[in-house]
Amino acid sequence: MASIPEADSPSTAPDLRAFYESSLRPYLAAQDSRVRATQRNRWLVLVLGLAIAAVIITWAWQSDSDSEFGPMAGFGLAAISIGYFWFAKAGLADDLRHELMGRIAKFLGLRYEPAAAGFDLEPFALLGLAGADKVRRSDRVFGEVGGLAVDMMAVKLADESSTGTGNQRHTRTTERFSGLLISVEDPAPPGVLFRLVPPAGATTRNMLRGFSIVAHSQSADQPLPSAAELQAKLAAGPEGAPTTPTGDSAFDARFELHAAAADIPAALARLDSATRAALLDIAAIFGGGPVSVGFDGGEILLAFVTEQRFEIGPLRPPMAQIERVQHLADQMGILAVIAEKLRTGREAVAAD
Repeated sequence: MASIPEADSPSTAPDLRAFYESSLRPYLAAQDSRVRATQRNRWLVLVLGLAIAAVIITWAWQSDSDSEFGPMAGFGLAAISIGYFWFAKAGLADDLRHELMGRIAKFLGLRYEPAAAGFDLEPFALLGLAGADKVRRSDRVFGEVGGLAVDMMAVKLADESSTGTGNQRHTRTTERFSGLLISVEDPAPPGVLFRLVPPAGATTRNMLRGFSIVAHSQSADQPLPSAAELQAKLAAGPEGAPTTPTGDSAFDARFELHAAAADIPAALARLDSATRAALLDIAAIFGGGPVSVGFDGGEILLAFVTEQRFEIGPLRPPMAQIERVQHLADQMGILAVIAEKLRTGREAVAAD
């Protein structure tokens, strides 16, 4: 994940070191023995497991028995040993990251939810990111920054398609999105619905340029909308609208504006020069990767494509290093930086 420029980072405050010394350093120092034990045990299990598996498989092949139990048991033990080797380290890293993120979130005046179950994904239908077949959520950071409600989580979305039947049935999984989703309360009065997506060809498989419709029935007796009704809803919304230039060449090179015909004047008015500059700055924070933005009548939705996640650095002693905390606080502080840029951009317009 990209780092925040030091001038913008909330974790550069002198209070961070005091917080680290009083709360995080003792915790991290106490984890050294746990890390060493985990490293030792995972290697011990791997070596012994593979050795025993090799003995079992060798015995099975040299014996006259036609039973498949021996080879299956040997290969099964090898697979379990390798799985433990990888997952023991990943599990410990997750435990440490969850604890650190929880404490840092409080320091930043935010809250943290490891499983991210409370993040509302449905509004992101505007960006084509709702209704995925597989959803892997993690690391939700949320709260209020500068009077604006903010919410962020890491997520992977995938769709499944099947062909054939019975023994000939094959399922294919296609990644729809991998990165960060952020929702920020719009500092402007609730208004127009539109979206900004990367230009055609700027993303792999047109990621962040798709659409999704979330349909609900009003009661158990009422059927869901028909395909024709859903298609009409899509055509009437920003997802089915053609691109509208804003007249700002730098902005139009980064984003395509999609808005229903009746909403175009209001969308262009909302995308004033200060807001466009803020959105370009926000996109640059993440290294210039694909970004889409939705204005949802009261919320600003942002989707950033990135394979990186919240990180604590290499899992090896000494764990008590302030660089781990600094880096993680910078990553989490991206939420506050984005909210602040949007708020100050709006204040600049109001001042004019």
